[in-house]
Amino acid sequence: MRAILERLGVEFALCRRVPDAASVPRARDLLVTSGKRALAMPELGARPDTGAGPLWLCVHGQGFEGLRAKLRALGVHYLVNSAVDQESLRLLIEMLLHGQTEKRASLRLPVGCEVSLRVERSVQFAKLLDLSRGGARLRTEGPLDPGMRVELELPAELRDATLATLAGRVARCSPSAAPGGRSGFSIALEFEPLDAEATRALDAILAGENPATRISALASPRKPAKPEKRERRRTPRRAYRRRVAALSAADAGTPRVALGHDLSLDGIRIARQPGLVKGGIVAIGLYGADGGTPLTLEAEVVADHGPRGLGLAFRRVSAEQRAALERLVNALPLLEAFGDEAGGGGALVLSSVRSAQNA
Repeated sequence: MRAILERLGVEFALCRRVPDAASVPRARDLLVTSGKRALAMPELGARPDTGAGPLWLCVHGQGFEGLRAKLRALGVHYLVNSAVDQESLRLLIEMLLHGQTEKRASLRLPVGCEVSLRVERSVQFAKLLDLSRGGARLRTEGPLDPGMRVELELPAELRDATLATLAGRVARCSPSAAPGGRSGFSIALEFEPLDAEATRALDAILAGENPATRISALASPRKPAKPEKRERRRTPRRAYRRRVAALSAADAGTPRVALGHDLSLDGIRIARQPGLVKGGIVAIGLYGADGGTPLTLEAEVVADHGPRGLGLAFRRVSAEQRAALERLVNALPLLEAFGDEAGGGGALVLSSVRSAQNA
């Protein structure tokens, strides 16, 4: 643990052989204790300056249910088996220390186990680095193309009758060195929707209810609620809640149907689609209420709003296209309450997809 903190360059205080747990200096961001010390610690209250207490990580050699229940009642956030690999422990520490700037809808759980991937007609092995409700991050020996469909087979100790595999599409692939200097690739995988029973099984893993995980989340981090930051747009949005036919490079010419949310002179927000990731350039056709010839524009995926969809910004709009877009936008109703996704009619067609590098 000490070596990891030193490599990360963070300030920390090491307290050994403290006779009274109540005399341990108050942790600011992260408290790490053994299981025995955790059971003797006083309850952690909220800090007066932030309204939140420190995150609490307990390292122990056993994870039986009785200990988990006691630690959960004390407010311990993560139970870590002392046999966990150093890479997974480092990922957890980084996640906890830098979680204030985490932009994901849910925190990731470092897993650190070997899994098999079914990619098209081949099977290859990978290391499952971390797992979340919506996706996973893996390290593979070879690259995988964005948009490619992958089936991740969970190890025997984590799977059950309702959840044996997780299917999804590759969102990102980038070179990543493995421990020991070996070359590899970091793969971000975005899961396809699960049925209710499989979702409950995945939630049980993420919630620390599966004793096979060497890192278990026991309690939700206590963070002060922050008001949602609203985007600053140069032009007002209009409701564009019409069906969206999305064609990505992985769709073999068959578009998928999604839902448009809102439209402005700067861009459009659409429902999330596997294979569409930040930086991707798409050609879209915008239809007005009367149908007819679509207005074709180039757009870039610039934001991933999680369950709120993807934000696309228009690029290289000519004066003629701008005038046509203004007529289309002005004919749309003003945007209703943000959570209202009702509406219908019309269509928006994404007619082609190409990488940002080829744009």
